[in-house]
Amino acid sequence: MRGTPLGGMSCGMRRWWTILWLAVASLPAFGEPVIVVSIREDISRNTVFLIRRALREAGEKQAVAVVLELDTNGGRVDATEEIIRLLERAPVKTYAFVNAKAYSAGAFIAAATDRIYMSPGSVIGAATPVMMMPGGGGVAELPKSYEEKITSAMRALIRATAQAKGHNPDVFDAMVDKDRGLAIGDTVIVEKGKLLTLTNAEAARAYGAPAKPLLSAGTVKSVAELLAQVGLPGAAVVPVQPYGFEVLARWLTMLSPVLVMIGFVAIYLELKTPGLGVPTVVAVICFGLYFIGYIAAGLAGWEEAVLFAVGLALLAVEVFVLPGFGVAGVAGLACILAALVLAMVEHFPGGPRWPAWSQVQGPLATVLLEFAGSVVVMMLLARFLPETRLFRKMELAATTSGYKTAGATAAALRGATGVAETPLRPAGKGRFNGQLVDVVTEGDWIEQGASIRITLVEGSRVVVTRGSCGTK
Repeated sequence: MRGTPLGGMSCGMRRWWTILWLAVASLPAFGEPVIVVSIREDISRNTVFLIRRALREAGEKQAVAVVLELDTNGGRVDATEEIIRLLERAPVKTYAFVNAKAYSAGAFIAAATDRIYMSPGSVIGAATPVMMMPGGGGVAELPKSYEEKITSAMRALIRATAQAKGHNPDVFDAMVDKDRGLAIGDTVIVEKGKLLTLTNAEAARAYGAPAKPLLSAGTVKSVAELLAQVGLPGAAVVPVQPYGFEVLARWLTMLSPVLVMIGFVAIYLELKTPGLGVPTVVAVICFGLYFIGYIAAGLAGWEEAVLFAVGLALLAVEVFVLPGFGVAGVAGLACILAALVLAMVEHFPGGPRWPAWSQVQGPLATVLLEFAGSVVVMMLLARFLPETRLFRKMELAATTSGYKTAGATAAALRGATGVAETPLRPAGKGRFNGQLVDVVTEGDWIEQGASIRITLVEGSRVVVTRGSCGTK
């Protein structure tokens, strides 16, 4: 056998050496990374971002497993459902280590892992839905009809999850629905009318024929002991803990629709008053916060931010280098929209290169709605902004930084017709009776070479509209 020290040995020795070689080869390599996530708080959107970041890190570091260290009283149902979906798509084996307690949502999350271990004296269970009072005022019972609806939905989700992971779904049924009870053979684990809560010893106790542990794969004192139990004694533990990024991500992703709309409107204002600069700064800040939020949430990467920058560059080429909405403009807008959509699409390293349509539908609809809202705001600004004193000041600030025409000379040209020497977007240069004049439109874009007419002169501010004829 190539690669094994078998040359010159007898048949019996070769057989023993082969067995030993295969046994050693099957052991995990020393130092393989294992991601350990500590969840010591109520389950919330912050927890979703934390676990997503941990799973992404597991893919990037080529980890062999992810361990969730649980010490939680429960939390939000919607966040729990999202965490379960994340764990179902995890790129590696997942283990739950109940270190103290995993009530309610914590028990559901444990059900979504491949194997559950518990520390001495720990408990798991009691997963009935409750309603949180506003302002941190504690909990309240749900209306009976609504409680039944939520309980039924959660039971179905947890049963499916537990079955997929090889756990006994009846155990989690008894944790959710007090009317179910739990019995295995002639042994009653919990009577009807009570929710199931298990200590580490009760969860590890074996029932049935053949005997199987009720829920827990064993009692361990630490994560290191858990790793030894699953055949990873020499693994390199990589802890992932909340650092505040999750709180930042939650707020920024909540504000992302507003950030996108403000960003698009700021770009529009910059195009309407080129050279001012303030709208550009606002747009950069808004879109920068947008991508920072989704990167912190574990959704976007720097690739999406780079794609967005490429889109902006193409739009700039279209506006300032190649006037007229053509290939560069279409490609730039497509890159910008694609970057905004992909930043919201969930993907892990090692997964499919391109997201499925089902993953893209929601983010695409969101971005298109945000873009449509921006267009509505732009239309309102195009209608009312040119009439405001603020817009006139912005125009004046943008146009007075370049070539200025003396007030007396400009006044003498009032009513004159000429030709646009440059594209007017809305500011630019026009030629009247052989004189080059800085001009600005009332908000319209006028192409280079078009006939224009001076309608208003205010100091050095010269306002033009399209004219019927031109003179040079």
